[in-house]
Amino acid sequence: MSTGNVPEPNLPKLLTGRSGKRFANFLPPGELLSETAEQVAHQADASLPPDLAELVRLSDVFMQPVLDLPPRRMMADHAALIGDAAGTVRPHTASGTSKAFGDAAGLATALRGWAPPHPLPATELENWEVHRLDRLLTLSEIGFELAERSTLGARVGSQFFTSD
Repeated sequence: MSTGNVPEPNLPKLLTGRSGKRFANFLPPGELLSETAEQVAHQADASLPPDLAELVRLSDVFMQPVLDLPPRRMMADHAALIGDAAGTVRPHTASGTSKAFGDAAGLATALRGWAPPHPLPATELENWEVHRLDRLLTLSEIGFELAERSTLGARVGSQFFTSD
């Protein structure tokens, strides 16, 4: 279940647990503040069928922000980033496996015929990176459009916490 949009300045509030500890990227089960748990339950009641809303109320809820991190580079020196390591896109695209496979297959093609001690095929690797970055940036844009249409986008979606 998505909690909706949270302005970035309000993430620390959402990711602060009952223990008072501020978590950087993930609020583990058992750490949800009671005020936040009430908001989650209210949102579940308003947006889910009754049985699922009850399941949310009975669950030990955790929080994990979904952030847009479009890829900027995939190659550096003797390292290549592929899949989510190269750049994450919103889960709306359901593309994690196909994205990683496309990256790996393209990288294998760029490296075809290469073996140490020969220099890396710089032109082929550069072409691979340009092609994949273009594809991944397009995928990132599609994810944002899907989020906008489903009211989970930053401009249209409801705010879970209002700005302070």
